[in-house]
Amino acid sequence: MTIVLTVLLAVLKFVGWLLLFLLALLVVLLILPVELRFAYLPGAPILTAWYGPLHFRLWPRPSAGSASAAQPPQSTAQQPTSGSAAPAQPALPTAAAAAESPTKQTSTLPVQTSTPAGSPPGPAPAVEPAKEQGNSGGLPFHISERIEAAIDLLAHDPTAFARCMFGHLRWVGRFLARHIKVQHLTVFWTVTGEDAAQTAALYGTAMTAANNLLAFLQQVIRLQCDHLQLEPDFTGQRMAERRISGRLHTHPFLLLWLLLRLLFRLGKDPQLQPAHTN
Repeated sequence: MTIVLTVLLAVLKFVGWLLLFLLALLVVLLILPVELRFAYLPGAPILTAWYGPLHFRLWPRPSAGSASAAQPPQSTAQQPTSGSAAPAQPALPTAAAAAESPTKQTSTLPVQTSTPAGSPPGPAPAVEPAKEQGNSGGLPFHISERIEAAIDLLAHDPTAFARCMFGHLRWVGRFLARHIKVQHLTVFWTVTGEDAAQTAALYGTAMTAANNLLAFLQQVIRLQCDHLQLEPDFTGQRMAERRISGRLHTHPFLLLWLLLRLLFRLGKDPQLQPAHTN
C-alpha cells in the first residue's frame, strides 16, 4: 500500500509540474512582443513581422521566376534508338477469346424477375426523410446561423449592413489606437521644385504640414518619433536618400482580448441575431 501511495504521489507531482510548465509557457507566449517593422526606400518597400526573436519577411516576397529558375530542369524522355529494343506490342485477341466475350458480357447483366401481367405492382421503396441538421453538425454558439443572418442582412439591406460593420470597425480602430504603439519612427525627406524659389516655398509649407501632422498623430495614437528631417533639394539629386522607417508594437494577449471582445459584440448585435431569436 505504501508503494502505491508513493507512486501515485510521484505521478501527481509530475502532472503538477507539467501543468505549471505549460502555464508558464503560455504566459511567456502571450507577453512576447509582436512587431510589424516597415521601411520605405525609393523603389524598395520592406515589411517584416517579428514575434519575439523570430522574424518573417512579408514584403518583398520571392518572385515565382526566381523560384522556378532555382529548380533544375527536368530531363526529357529518351527517344528509342535503332539499336534499342522496340516496345512490345499488345497481343491481338484470338478468335476463341472473341467468341467467349459475348457470353461473359451477358452473364454479368443483372437478372430481372418477371411479374404476371395481371398482378398489381409492388409498393415503392420507402424514402427516408432528410434529417434536419442539428446544432451538433454546425459551429458552436450558433455561429453558422449568425453568418447566415449577416449574409441575409447584406442581401436585403446593404446600407444597414454597412452601418453595422462601420460601427464595429470604428470600435476596433479605437482599441488599436489605444493599445498599439508606433515606435522609432524615422523620416528623412527631400523637397524639390522647378527652381530655387519654388523649392524654398515648398520646403516651408512641407515643414509646417509635417510638424502639425506629427502633433495631431501624437494626440490620437501612441507615437514615438525619433527623427523627423526635411531638407530642400535644389538640384533634385538627393531623392534616393529619402527614407521612412518605424515599427508597430503590441502583445499577443491584447490581440486575443480584442478578438474575444469583437466576437462578443458581434454576438450581441441585434441586427446579426438568428431568425429564431428575433
